[in-house]
Amino acid sequence: MPRAARKRLRRFLSKLTPAQRILSGAAAMVLVVVLAVGLATVFAAAGRGPDRKHKPASTTTSVPRHRIVTAARCPLTDEPAPGGKVPRRPAIGVKIGNDPASRPQSGLQDADIVYEEMAEGGITRYLAIYQCKQAPVVGPVRSVRWDDWHVLASYGHPILAFSGGIQPWNEVVASLKWLYDANGTFYPQANAYYRTSNRVPPWNLYTSTKALWKLDPKEHTPPPRQFRYSSRPPSGSTPAKGVTIVGFAAGQNVVWQWRASAHAWERLYGTQPDVDASGAQLHATNVVIQVVETRPGPYAESGTIPDVESLTAGSGVAYVFRNGRVERGTWSTPAYRDPMKLRFPDGKPMKLDPGNTWVEVVPVGYAVQVRK
Repeated sequence: MPRAARKRLRRFLSKLTPAQRILSGAAAMVLVVVLAVGLATVFAAAGRGPDRKHKPASTTTSVPRHRIVTAARCPLTDEPAPGGKVPRRPAIGVKIGNDPASRPQSGLQDADIVYEEMAEGGITRYLAIYQCKQAPVVGPVRSVRWDDWHVLASYGHPILAFSGGIQPWNEVVASLKWLYDANGTFYPQANAYYRTSNRVPPWNLYTSTKALWKLDPKEHTPPPRQFRYSSRPPSGSTPAKGVTIVGFAAGQNVVWQWRASAHAWERLYGTQPDVDASGAQLHATNVVIQVVETRPGPYAESGTIPDVESLTAGSGVAYVFRNGRVERGTWSTPAYRDPMKLRFPDGKPMKLDPGNTWVEVVPVGYAVQVRK
């Protein structure tokens, strides 16, 4: 305060009585409080304090994000993954015999997908695919065929498990960098296999998915999906009681019969149930019949009989059996590395019901009889 002003204030106060001085001090205090409250209100309205720099108000509104949680589903069945997480491991393809001496087999019902392929002389063999599911016993394991690595080409980096074969095919499999060669006739791969005493060679070689996954300890991503899925049957399907592939397996009729109470297609040879080693009838949620062109292979597999090479790249007729219904359309695979696409005649996709699938790779010329 300037000196002259201080002098005037002292002269003014000296003329006041004691009571007047007390009242003046109280009034001054009230004035200070009023001024302080007023300044605080002004600063608050401006959105800043007296020692803060001014910030412009935001012109956007923040909307909270809602996290969408999708349950993990197995890539080869579209079923919920075990423990809510898809196992970070490759698919395994195991070659399993299907001649009469190979029956009953073990582990087929535990597979995500099973392919039935023509071998030679009218005999079929299986290529059982495992990824989410495990099987403690799988077999009998048999020799490799040309079809096997061509079918597996769309599975990313799979393991191909088999027991020997024609030397040129053994060499081809060993040269493929995109799969793991689990040929059980060589060590250390042979450590994943064992022979039983209740059967004679070569029908007594067995393995397990746990032992096979141990052979390839490298971390691989799960395989890509091979089919599209929907739990709702499409409008383009018609009711079906079953299907017969005439004379397909060693001259026997392969039959799939719908059982609504089990929500499954049950497998038979003619009228006899096809059972596994436990005595349970083999069954599937979906049955896909893929009609293919074939050609004789360059090497004799059984004596002088050449093997059959099924051309699963290209296109052809397809049947999809699901939910007690049948869909007829086409399959197409531009290249072996591409998953098969199933379509209705109008081009719309044919989808499978979530669950395990059997693919019957049927050469052109075998009758497919649908029972409605």
